[in-house]
Amino acid sequence: MVSRRDPEAVLASLRDGRLLIVGRAGMDLYPEPAGTRITEATTFTADLGGSAGNIAVAIARHGKDAALVSVLAHDAIGQFTAARLADYGVATDCLCFADGKDQVMVRNSLALAESRPDDPEVVIYRNNVADMCLTPEHVAGLDLANVAGVVVTGTALSDAPSDKAVGHLANLAGGMQKPVIMDVDYRATAWSSSADAAAACLAFARHCDIVVGNDAEFALLAVADPTDIFAGERLARELAAEGIIVIYKQGGDGCQLMQGASVQTFGVFPVELAKPFGAGDAFLGTLLARLQDGIGLDAAIREGSAAAALVVSRTGCASAMPDADELATFIAGFAADG
Repeated sequence: MVSRRDPEAVLASLRDGRLLIVGRAGMDLYPEPAGTRITEATTFTADLGGSAGNIAVAIARHGKDAALVSVLAHDAIGQFTAARLADYGVATDCLCFADGKDQVMVRNSLALAESRPDDPEVVIYRNNVADMCLTPEHVAGLDLANVAGVVVTGTALSDAPSDKAVGHLANLAGGMQKPVIMDVDYRATAWSSSADAAAACLAFARHCDIVVGNDAEFALLAVADPTDIFAGERLARELAAEGIIVIYKQGGDGCQLMQGASVQTFGVFPVELAKPFGAGDAFLGTLLARLQDGIGLDAAIREGSAAAALVVSRTGCASAMPDADELATFIAGFAADG
């Protein structure tokens, strides 16, 4: 079994320093006006996208030092992505660009997403994608002295050399007693098979301090019989018993916080849905930002849930991430109604 620190020590370590977020960032295109289908659109709004980029934005919106660790394409979309990250307050000093000679083949993620509450179409292009070019040499050069923690999105494990780079960075962080947080972030199109995804993500998760995923993602990691609807939850409890802080998300039913044998249940903030994506990135980024403010894990989960609700009630993802004042006003409104 992996040697672990006390969860309270993990949370205390997260309070001071910058957060490194590892994974993908790219361009999102949204048909305008909201509700328009991609096939019928004549106008699109461009914004930053990608889970790691969105998590970093959610953290930065609270005034925290968040840096994205990734590779961007050596082209206009890569430059757009870097510029938008900087506009949102995300540090870009840990980014690198794919070598110019590879620019014909290496591209950033590009997503088209409909802002509709029911069954929106989301099309993602990830061919010869730049963020999979992250290397162990790149992460070995990162300064971890003032880092509070490393956040890894599971898609970064889906191909080489990024998987090796992520493993190397996690080992470096662990050796320096820096917490490693995993967002399972399963995207089927990023993997050669679900079995490969389950094996790689579960192996990595067992070496993390905090693991966050939804019920479908934990079921994937459990390599469950499709008829066994409790396999994912059992695996989550098993990881918690090993000393990992587990946050088991259940969509509209809220989430469970698992620590050791303890399980706490948290509800959601009901809102009118504008679109069903972006909630997970808002949840994790806000939770980490608020932990850096020194509030307890219970309170941070509630605030993460509030941020998730705000984001799904708005169009866009990165642009929808709330700052501290917006979040406080939103939560106060619910308290007043209650």
